[in-house]
Amino acid sequence: MSGIPSTRRITTPAELGTLLRELKEAVAAGVLEQIRFDPSQFATDAPISDFADNGPWPDYIQLHFRVRATGTRYKLAAETYHGAGGTWGSD
Repeated sequence: MSGIPSTRRITTPAELGTLLRELKEAVAAGVLEQIRFDPSQFATDAPISDFADNGPWPDYIQLHFRVRATGTRYKLAAETYHGAGGTWGSD
């Protein structure tokens, strides 16, 4: 998927910033599209382009994406406020 890993553990703000930048680039290149995954009441409504690479970020981020070529879905979930980290992986 054009350099975007299928899974990733996020343990630091710098790692989250790097992943946000990679996801924005993949969306801009047309590899990924951000989607609203209705069953998730916690999903973030803001587009990925609204998130600064280095924060500040909301307390919790949950964004959903789909690979345009395959339809594979991915989710980014990160608790930024409490520092619990986050994950990127198949949805």
